[in-house]
Amino acid sequence: MTFEKYNFYCPNCKSQLDSESVILLNTTRSNGNCGEIHLSTSFGNYNFHHYPKIEFEKNEIINFSCPKCNVSLHSDLKPKFVNLIMRVEQQFDFEILFSREAGIQKTYIVTEDGIESFGRDANVVDVD
Repeated sequence: MTFEKYNFYCPNCKSQLDSESVILLNTTRSNGNCGEIHLSTSFGNYNFHHYPKIEFEKNEIINFSCPKCNVSLHSDLKPKFVNLIMRVEQQFDFEILFSREAGIQKTYIVTEDGIESFGRDANVVDVD
């Protein structure tokens, strides 16, 4: 599936979360350390920049929240995933879910036609 023009939004406050091919989200670790993460808007690109610079521990569960309304972005259906809205060409909204477990590269796009998964771990069965 390829989309020409799309943006990402908070499912709570509907604020746009991306700018210049980067999604900006707040993070909180289990030890209470907070920061912000910049993620690529390109599917399959799992590179990120975190401020302050940090090394996440393998399989660490990261808490993500909206930088505008500060509400948790965790999926109700899949608790180990973040839930965002992807708006394509300002007409169609799809759900995007990506793993919040450090080291797991898995993203779902939920459309009216079904669910597609992307990433190195796309075929790994989710355990919630």
